Amino acid sequence: MTITVDIRTDRPRRRVLGRVLLAGGVTAGVACAVMPEVAESTRLLLLVTAFEYRWPGFLVAVVLLGAAVPLLTERATVRRRVLAVGAAAVIGTAWFLMVVFPMLSGGWEETGRKAAPEGADRYLVVEEGAAVIDPLWRVSVVDGSGLGAHHWPAGFFNGDAADHALMDVSWAGPGALRFTTADGTVTTVRLDPRTGKPERQLSVP
Repeated sequence: MTITVDIRTDRPRRRVLGRVLLAGGVTAGVACAVMPEVAESTRLLLLVTAFEYRWPGFLVAVVLLGAAVPLLTERATVRRRVLAVGAAAVIGTAWFLMVVFPMLSGGWEETGRKAAPEGADRYLVVEEGAAVIDPLWRVSVVDGSGLGAHHWPAGFFNGDAADHALMDVSWAGPGALRFTTADGTVTTVRLDPRTGKPERQLSVP
């Protein structure tokens, strides 16, 4: 009699927990699908940093949904299928992260940061990575601070040829960047004085 009461009392709790996990999984899935586009369109630094890649949200969604379904159903066949699909998704994601992702992501690492002159509330960021054996560089501008800070791509350089290597990037005043490549070419990219957005994204080659 006591066991029966415990089971009946436990079922509503399991369902509530299952619904919470289900809601979290759906939310993570929607965020995984939608938020990268929102980050790209708004260029808010907070969103760009949080949603640069989709795989974390996908993995969270799979884990939460996989944990929710067994709590919401008593059918063993459904549980087994969900477990199988979830395990396959986790294994596939792990394989992607270990094998494919390192080749596609560039392995970016911040190597330089310079504040704008004349007290302008912005700074440039230099990151270095690699595409197999070719060195890569990307330069961005962060304008503003706090939740309202914006992140703008300013330059991308592929060192597949020695002349294309980025040798230096500096400020040419608070509203312009000066890029210098290995062949001696100097290119100036101006920024919007209000938002800090570059007038164009320099791409070499």
